[in-house]
Amino acid sequence: MEIKIPCGEKTCTVKLPAEQVAWVLEPADRPALPDVSAALRAALAQPIGSPPLAELAAKAQGEVVILVDDGTRSTPQALLLPVLLDELNRAGVADERIVLLIALGTHRPMDAAEREAHLGREATRRVRVENLDARNPEAFVDLGTSPSGVPIFVARRFYEAGLSLAVGNIVPHMFTGFSGGAKMVQPGVCSPLTTARTHLRAAPLVHQTLGQIENPVRAELDLIARRSRLGFIVNTVLNGRNEVIEIVAGDLVAAHRKGAATAREVFGVHVPEQPKIVLAGSFPADRDWWQAVKAINAASIAARPGGDVIIVVPGPEGIAPDHPYVEEHGLLTQAQILEQVQQGACTDEVAAAACIAWDVTRSKTRVTVVSEGISAEQAARMGMEHAQTVEEALERALSRQGTRARIGVMPTAGELLPLV
Repeated sequence: MEIKIPCGEKTCTVKLPAEQVAWVLEPADRPALPDVSAALRAALAQPIGSPPLAELAAKAQGEVVILVDDGTRSTPQALLLPVLLDELNRAGVADERIVLLIALGTHRPMDAAEREAHLGREATRRVRVENLDARNPEAFVDLGTSPSGVPIFVARRFYEAGLSLAVGNIVPHMFTGFSGGAKMVQPGVCSPLTTARTHLRAAPLVHQTLGQIENPVRAELDLIARRSRLGFIVNTVLNGRNEVIEIVAGDLVAAHRKGAATAREVFGVHVPEQPKIVLAGSFPADRDWWQAVKAINAASIAARPGGDVIIVVPGPEGIAPDHPYVEEHGLLTQAQILEQVQQGACTDEVAAAACIAWDVTRSKTRVTVVSEGISAEQAARMGMEHAQTVEEALERALSRQGTRARIGVMPTAGELLPLV
């Protein structure tokens, strides 16, 4: 049985014994919208739980700040932003009053070429585009603490806008249940401290939270976005070919929940059995281990406890270039990481949360990475095995699990929600 797995610019073709393939899980095939621009204009005119965008924009004073995601996300920003800008213009907001603020969270800044590639030439030439200045404490405003004690610091540029919008995409997410909605604010334009405290709370629960529309972490994100005055969201849902199948717009909770329900139908895949081996591709979370861990987490959920996960990751940027703590402490257990945090000895609490989530996955399954960008030495520092080819990784896994062991395949695991 031939299986194709995306691997960066290439496609890996793997041959497996058909009788050993337990399943091949892929997103549901939904037809694309025939006219994305028309669908977006309709969503802006008849939003969910909110006045129309034109009405909000006509009342806005000062800058209009549009939060956009970075190149690690699949949002078709280049399709959406020109329509959104035109609608704001018609409501009396000139391009000179509009700023695209890239909601990086703790990701690295985007350079000019990356901004144009992701956001589109038209948008980047019409309005100002800025990266979040996450390392400057003066760039954030203190909004107190959440009921659970999380200190809330959000970007001043965003908070002080006359009107703020967020444009993103909705897929399953291991920390927050689903991406989209308020997630553009936290972690998108919050300080590393705020992000660290929400992530530390979410990290031990990644196997339970993935795909849960309502959960405590999402509730906290919604509260932070409300308090920071996020005025309107535009979220897409895509199919497996990255085509837009739905656009939701309006209130940050009501609109998001409708889109999340659709995303669950598309990316939620039923797992009829938990095989001893799961072979997965990280697409579209390909840039580094930091992104690919979402695919590893999903594959581990689908695998039998004690099984093997083989993950194909291009990983051109290695483990986590923005968070060296991860590679330095990748072998620590949850208890050891939490002790560091509690003693004030942790230099990067956001990365500490990622390491806790990683320990949850690594404690359930053995992970082998097939990657040109991640070396064998780097993999060892994370408690992973490394293989040059999928065939090599499979040979090792079958030697451990039995030559007739069942194999599950998730070609694009980065956005899948396995329903066991």
